[in-house]
Amino acid sequence: MPNNVAFYGSHNGALVFQHHDKFIVVEAERFAHNKNLGFVQYRLCKHPRFVMEEILRFVENEYDIKNDFDTCIYTNTDVIYGQEKFFFEKYLNAKKHLCCLHHRAHASGTFYQSPFKEALIFSFDGGGSDGFFNVYTATRPGGVVEIKRHNLDLGFAYMIFGHYIDDISFERDLNIGNLVYSGKLMGLCGYGSVKPEWLPQFEHFYRSKPDGLNYKDLIKTLGDQIGIIFDTDNRVKDQLGRDIAATSQQAFENVFFHAVQPYIDLHPDLPICVTGGCALNVVLNTKLKHKVRTDVFVAPNSNDCGIAFGMMMDLLKPADAVDITYAGIPILDKYCLSELIESRWSVPADISTVADKLQAGNIIGVIRGNSEHGPRALGNRSILCNPSIPNMKDTLNSKVKHREWFRPFAPVVRLEDVSEYFEFEGESRFMSFYAPVRPEWREKLSSITHVDGTARLQTITREQNEWMYDLLTHFKAKTGVGVLLNTSFNVNGKPLLTTYKDALNMLDTTGLDYILTEQFLISKR
Repeated sequence: MPNNVAFYGSHNGALVFQHHDKFIVVEAERFAHNKNLGFVQYRLCKHPRFVMEEILRFVENEYDIKNDFDTCIYTNTDVIYGQEKFFFEKYLNAKKHLCCLHHRAHASGTFYQSPFKEALIFSFDGGGSDGFFNVYTATRPGGVVEIKRHNLDLGFAYMIFGHYIDDISFERDLNIGNLVYSGKLMGLCGYGSVKPEWLPQFEHFYRSKPDGLNYKDLIKTLGDQIGIIFDTDNRVKDQLGRDIAATSQQAFENVFFHAVQPYIDLHPDLPICVTGGCALNVVLNTKLKHKVRTDVFVAPNSNDCGIAFGMMMDLLKPADAVDITYAGIPILDKYCLSELIESRWSVPADISTVADKLQAGNIIGVIRGNSEHGPRALGNRSILCNPSIPNMKDTLNSKVKHREWFRPFAPVVRLEDVSEYFEFEGESRFMSFYAPVRPEWREKLSSITHVDGTARLQTITREQNEWMYDLLTHFKAKTGVGVLLNTSFNVNGKPLLTTYKDALNMLDTTGLDYILTEQFLISKR
């Protein structure tokens, strides 16, 4: 079997190893426990060489993968400390080196995770080695073909409003804000109203391609046009800030649809893949899904953490869909559990007991198996609780997650039950779409119902995650409600956790009630 590796070194850096007929994904942030890290350039590890060496030791010990590869695939932007020599050439031994460009990798990674035999692909984000907003077609086994690069940077333009709105926690380092503001703005915009009189100016701002050098002049011009001062020392407060978020979201959608409509018209029967960091915008994804008459697929790792896998797929061009939902790293201190829980109360982790605890209103952090590949917890690194408990959203935001008050939480539901609780048909496996909560369930499920009456939905089948499916089955039998609240097992500013030690520390220092491992349900000390 081939022994290949793909390396992406900028923010959200990762390595993907081909191991027999499977793939192992090691994201730098999970290994070093610091969100959005890379090895070079943007969000650099403090000791990138050491982290790389540790990862290589880890995969050799865990999977018997030797640092002697047939092929190493890379992007052409990964230079460290100004050296001309590429970082990977020093640390990854390979017989052959291949380059795959940024958006091509996004497109390939998403397409080969999709069920489609052919597709139209839109890849857009804050920019990479081959542009900002690219359009592709793809076939199996032919691969992706670029058909257009648009000179639109919708990623930076969307993000920058988070720097000026008071509801959103301020990041003095814009490099950090650039990676965390967008998700917060998406949650906040539901509390605002679109101002139609502002839309032409906002759309012009989006088309002006703001970046790290010119954004201050462009956003000042926008402020002058709509009568608002954008100032980080006096950030826009209350409803006015929320209306800015809502209007910006609408402008973002308008500019996107104006760009993509000609390709949709040209290929009306092709299913669509959306990828790049902007594909994490579930509001846009859902409107696209409703607008077209074909299927829409968004992978769980559409942001830059998925580029390494996309490069691997661009090389291999598999005939069938590849599922890497749970291809992340295993629990790093898995052999230390007996020591860590020796002085704690614990019982066997049978599903009936877990369902009882959830029914009673307990909040449970789950750390089982390999982690998810991508920013969203899908059952293996999740915090679960009963969404019908009053004020559960506020409890989670203030006492567990320590994040802004307006941030919504996602429901997880069995695929066959989705239409019972939500106005939605079909699958939303990766929380890529939102759906209206049925009016008769909105009060009962208030903790997962956003201010606009919707929820960012995760559906699940038994084949996709047997344990989560069976837990939902037990919980519905006990409570009559076949929905759980599912949020990522981390605290604000940190990635999904990867060790029992960190999980137990969260148990002791936050409002969590229990930790669930493969073997045990564990309480506070």
